[in-house]
Amino acid sequence: MLATLWHHTIIAMLAPAAPVITAPPDPCALVTVAEVETVIGRLKGAPKRAAEGSAAWCDYQFANGTDAFEVWVFPADGIERGRKQSKKPIPVKGLGDDAFLERGMHGLAYINLFIKKGNTTIQLSLQESPGDEAKIRSLGGKAVGRF
Repeated sequence: MLATLWHHTIIAMLAPAAPVITAPPDPCALVTVAEVETVIGRLKGAPKRAAEGSAAWCDYQFANGTDAFEVWVFPADGIERGRKQSKKPIPVKGLGDDAFLERGMHGLAYINLFIKKGNTTIQLSLQESPGDEAKIRSLGGKAVGRF
């Protein structure tokens, strides 16, 4: 009986571990309301979460009616799709090996920051405005620490 128990223990130790499946992060939890308001401006209300297929996003509306900000969450390959759609990706240091900025995707006046970590890509999109690059980098640094 002891030999059988020992045998099962060794088998369990040598067997590959079951893959850990983690849920993608909540896009509204990657930056706080206080952080968004400090970096961009006062919000009109609570951010709104939505999802479609394997993508989820959080939409922030501002009291001034002009600023706009979104946080998107995609599977890991989302960063490559973003890079292919980008006209001029600009590598970003300090937010992962694949992080990059881009402007004007889909003909929109937004600056986008793509960051990949593990099996998740996040995209922060900020309507172009003075200081937008510093703003999106600041929020991206906070977001990457939370997923």
